[in-house]
Amino acid sequence: MRNLFILTSVISIVFMACDGRQTKKEALERAIFEFNLRNSDSEMFNYHPEAYVEIVTDTIISNRTNVHIKNYSLLDEQIFVSSTTKANYKETTYQRVFESEVIVSTASKDVFRTHISAKKFKLLDADPFWINVTLQHVWVNQDLSTDDDIILDMSFINPKNNAYRLYRMSIDPYGQESVNLIEERG
Repeated sequence: MRNLFILTSVISIVFMACDGRQTKKEALERAIFEFNLRNSDSEMFNYHPEAYVEIVTDTIISNRTNVHIKNYSLLDEQIFVSSTTKANYKETTYQRVFESEVIVSTASKDVFRTHISAKKFKLLDADPFWINVTLQHVWVNQDLSTDDDIILDMSFINPKNNAYRLYRMSIDPYGQESVNLIEERG
């Protein structure tokens, strides 16, 4: 009877030990597997600038001439710059596209009004430079500007290879413009 009791006790202990629980090794392997499934397609997007940017400048050339320039970024247009992939992580960088509005006015009326963008220049010039290019900035060249000749400098940049062009726009008192390439790189 004693042997039967010991045998029953041993069988009970064996059944209680085999309750289907995971070992520490199995639990760790399962946790790693689930973590990798959740993080297998992690992707990060970087935008430069991160949010909408608007820079407005009013330049008074004389008592009768004023230049209003608004440089701003577009939230719905960007240029792909680069992509980096590491294991289960992908990082993509974009440059937002910039445009500008320019108004030249005298005391009595607006003499000149225009919209400046890389798209507009691309339509006039089929050069491959204009692929992936954005306006960088438009500003009044105060050293060269007079009442009779407003001079605006405009820079365009390709954020992928840092090629750039600098243009100079001259505006006469009647609103007639002329644009010349001043400098380029790349």
